[in-house]
Amino acid sequence: MNESNQNLYAAIDLGSNSFHLIIAREQHGQMQPVDRHKEMVRMRAGLQPDGSLSKEAEERALDCLARFGQLIANIPPENVRCVGTNTLRNMKNSARFLKKARKALGHDIHIISGQEEARLIYLGVAHGLPRSDEQRLVIDIGGGSTEFIIGRGYSHEHLTSTEMGCVSISQSFFPEGAVSAKRFEHAITRCRQILRPYSRQLRQLGWDAAYGASGTIKSIGVICEANGWGEAITPDALANIRTALIKAGNVDKADISGLKDERRPVIAGGLAVLSAAFEELDIDAMRVSNHALREGLIYDLLGRLIAEDSRETSIRALQRWTQVDIAQASRVAKTARALFKQVHNSWKLHSPDFDYRKLLIWAAEIHEAGKAISLKKYRAHSAYLVSNAELSGFSQQEKEMLSAMVYNHRGKIDMSRFDALIEPHNKRLRNLTILLRLAVRLHRGREPDLPEPLLILKDKKHLHLQFDDDWLAQHPLTALDLETEARHLSDIGFTLTFDNG
Repeated sequence: MNESNQNLYAAIDLGSNSFHLIIAREQHGQMQPVDRHKEMVRMRAGLQPDGSLSKEAEERALDCLARFGQLIANIPPENVRCVGTNTLRNMKNSARFLKKARKALGHDIHIISGQEEARLIYLGVAHGLPRSDEQRLVIDIGGGSTEFIIGRGYSHEHLTSTEMGCVSISQSFFPEGAVSAKRFEHAITRCRQILRPYSRQLRQLGWDAAYGASGTIKSIGVICEANGWGEAITPDALANIRTALIKAGNVDKADISGLKDERRPVIAGGLAVLSAAFEELDIDAMRVSNHALREGLIYDLLGRLIAEDSRETSIRALQRWTQVDIAQASRVAKTARALFKQVHNSWKLHSPDFDYRKLLIWAAEIHEAGKAISLKKYRAHSAYLVSNAELSGFSQQEKEMLSAMVYNHRGKIDMSRFDALIEPHNKRLRNLTILLRLAVRLHRGREPDLPEPLLILKDKKHLHLQFDDDWLAQHPLTALDLETEARHLSDIGFTLTFDNG
């Protein structure tokens, strides 16, 4: 790979309406855009009532990803991050599509929660604005969801993701582009109802300036400028656009300066969402940001590689919240890390899209979190907490992986928790879990010091643990625990043997 490409980074956002790619070069901690590419895929429009994706929408998505793959082929794999949002969150059997998507793109797609989407949007918008102490309201209207964020500087104070977007509202209230005053009234009322549970808190937090991001809001901003209504979006400007659409009767017939043809199918729904936000939150003006989720991804990725990983912060917060025994968690993590180092090459525990070493350490650090609920069945409680806690920085797949490992750190191994993951991650995660289980077994006595055991792979499914001198003879409970573990591993086709060196 060309050495000059080492400081290139790429972020891909698989939105419900459009797919976006940004390539940037890191220079002194700042990102300089090198290339951008956007395609209208309209994946949300292909989502069927049963949650499946239509063949046509799938083909559009995969063809687009293949083109993206060509653009990022020469960027270091660890410098690339790809995420999917609302449509992938709501897609039935998304694993099937993700497997095809990885083949087309050459990278795994991480599905992120609405809260994580909101966090990344704010991060992107904040990096595109001058440094300021102002309190900001940021709104991002996507194809299937709309995010509302309150923050100051680079830090968010409130994150909300709502189930309304330009595609979903257009489909529900403006079928085939039909527009009328009554349709707008119904659409705006419905959007206000969706926003209302959050509007009081947003208004109480307050803001000094409102910013809008992504396609719908940028398109409305262009229309405002093209018609001489000013650079900021105002309630009057929104009313003018609604009037023009109603007068035309159909979005395809509307003669509005600045309205691009590619935006026509979803402009009415997007306009209804933004109008509802202005009314419900009493917004008097909104500036348009050129940055959004994809830029947030770039800066978050840069933070993971050379600064602070937001996922580490989330793990520490979960430990504090559940009052995890930090000393024990650290001991288990240290031994798990040592075992990983000895076998990761033989077991091929490496991927540009998932950091298996970090996943193992994080699982070790929070495997006892469920004890905050109850000692009985605490492994299930730990897994539940991981699955349902809002862990900033983690994708849906990463949370599923952590949950599966934490659940299986002791007791009978439930292979179904790995089967839900796409290959080859399911088999690699099973192997990671074996390392976690061994580390937990070895630290059952919660001793402060443990000599590092030697883990030998006699073959890919035969593990042999070797201990110094007569350590094992001096720890009969550990020997008994390892015999029990050998029986559990035998149930899934693995052999565990052990002795003193």
